[in-house]
Amino acid sequence: MAAPSADARLSIGAVARATGLSPDTLRVWQKRYGFPVPQRRSSGHRFFTAADVRRLRRIADALARGHRAGQVVPLAPAKLELLLSASARASAPADPSGAIDAILGFVRGHRGGELSAALSSDAARLGPAEFLRQRIVPLIAAVGDGWLRGELGVHHEHFFTERVEDALRSARLPFDRAASGPAILLAALDGETHGLGLQIAALMAACSGLQAHVLGTDTPVSEILAAFRARRPAILGISVSVSTAGLRTRRRLEALRAAVSMSVPLLVGGDGARRSRPPGGCVIVEGLAQTQEWMRRLGVSG
Repeated sequence: MAAPSADARLSIGAVARATGLSPDTLRVWQKRYGFPVPQRRSSGHRFFTAADVRRLRRIADALARGHRAGQVVPLAPAKLELLLSASARASAPADPSGAIDAILGFVRGHRGGELSAALSSDAARLGPAEFLRQRIVPLIAAVGDGWLRGELGVHHEHFFTERVEDALRSARLPFDRAASGPAILLAALDGETHGLGLQIAALMAACSGLQAHVLGTDTPVSEILAAFRARRPAILGISVSVSTAGLRTRRRLEALRAAVSMSVPLLVGGDGARRSRPPGGCVIVEGLAQTQEWMRRLGVSG
């Protein structure tokens, strides 16, 4: 989403849309940590500023990197930036060849042919596991950082996402053809628009011999259950981003868990998985390594 103008006066709903943080979360933080605090118009209506949005976006980024709300919400903006810079340096893999920077140049310039060719070449050369670890995960983080700093726009992010999803599907295709293990159904709940996590999970599943079926994003619980009954998969996986984490997602996970036999593992992955507090009987899968391990385990067990 484009950054609001410097003099913008935003409702809590507009702030929620701009940051991916729910109004309920913002209200809890205001009471618990003293931020964000709305200002008041002469009419008495409350509003938030563009500066509030910028700080909240950086807080959301910190949460996605594994920090707790109690650690980051009370931080002054300067200290928050120091924390994020340290986290980025600690998590960024070495890129001596400059491949990440080169690919980011393709994203900035909307150079689709070169971007697709670079991704395809890296997928073939590195193999699926290292392609995800060395290219896709760092690129997602780099594009997200660029967006938060205002260096990249929403159009860059959408362009990048479309090309990466194409690359992940292409890398998965030969493994899909050979897969003979249990079936796994992968979906994101209604309201969830982030789909890269599903494609990453599907590639890892196929590499482990699982038959991956991807429903896609923004899928209501009723449709997930209809697909589950039609396909009868052995495993169900749900991807949750920071933008949809919370009580609403937990209730949908509760409905899924109640409707699906406990003999079917229900994996919940993504940056928002733990923050949604999945009900008992769900397995929280965090990070690339843990997701790979679960897919391998489920493929072998089948």
